[in-house]
Amino acid sequence: MKGDHDSDDDPKSPLLPVNDPVEPSSSSPFSLRSLVTLKSLYVLLGPLLCTVICLCVKFDGPVASRNMLALLAWVFAWWLTEAVPMPITSMAPLFLFPLFGIASADSVAHSYMDDVITLVLGSFILVLAVERYNIHRRLALNITLRFCGDPVNPPLLLLGICATTFFVSMWMHNVACAVMMMPVATGILQRLPVGPTRSTLVGNFCRAVVIGVTFAAPIGGMSTLTGTGVNLILVAMWKSASQEANSIGFNTWFFFGFPLALLIFFALWAILCLLYLSRGSSQALSAYLDKAHLKRELDTLGKEPW
Repeated sequence: MKGDHDSDDDPKSPLLPVNDPVEPSSSSPFSLRSLVTLKSLYVLLGPLLCTVICLCVKFDGPVASRNMLALLAWVFAWWLTEAVPMPITSMAPLFLFPLFGIASADSVAHSYMDDVITLVLGSFILVLAVERYNIHRRLALNITLRFCGDPVNPPLLLLGICATTFFVSMWMHNVACAVMMMPVATGILQRLPVGPTRSTLVGNFCRAVVIGVTFAAPIGGMSTLTGTGVNLILVAMWKSASQEANSIGFNTWFFFGFPLALLIFFALWAILCLLYLSRGSSQALSAYLDKAHLKRELDTLGKEPW
């Protein structure tokens, strides 16, 4: 057993056995009945709808309009039934559009690598990097540690949590930011009591944190093009509608959206403080939250990987 294990670790050993005899397969022989499955019918549903529309639907306009409707039904059927993997369905127009005479392969490929699509792809890669190294959790704990105060200052602590969500949402999609930051916020709130022993002041602070994170994510997404999909849709529509006008760049949108988002963010923070944080909140939270608690949470993440 030890020799076999050493041979497996040897980098020069082949990936597949060389002299081992091939064992006969115990699976049942091939039959046509194995092909007749519900998923196979779903795969054929898309081309079938496309064929029916091409043969039966008549348009007064060009033939490409009818073909476009047929391909739309094809792709929609695959999307709805998930008969094939989503990446294959998404790449289907790349070879179907030239085949049906709707657009050339060059124009379709150019649409797949549009500036807006590349910007979205970059934001998704950034999200994966942030999740891989727990940057969002480290950033939230470091900021709240500095905003916490000694004793606890609930308005400043709320500002630290919401400001972190606001900042992270500027560089990635606001939905992904809310999903990432909500566990960080609830992790801080887990130190607070629950049930009948929880006071009204503590409950109001928890509500303020949850509402603050929920609204700070879309407000921060207003600041940049990558913050929310609506901004990217506007840029794409502006680019296609006005070819001669200057395109909306990242800096152009940032100087327009960031000041407005900043005003809305501080208005949100002020409203939450007025509605949920009273003067006795500091004493109620001091027994459960302080800088030592946040410091221990930060130490559990270990040293920074950079």
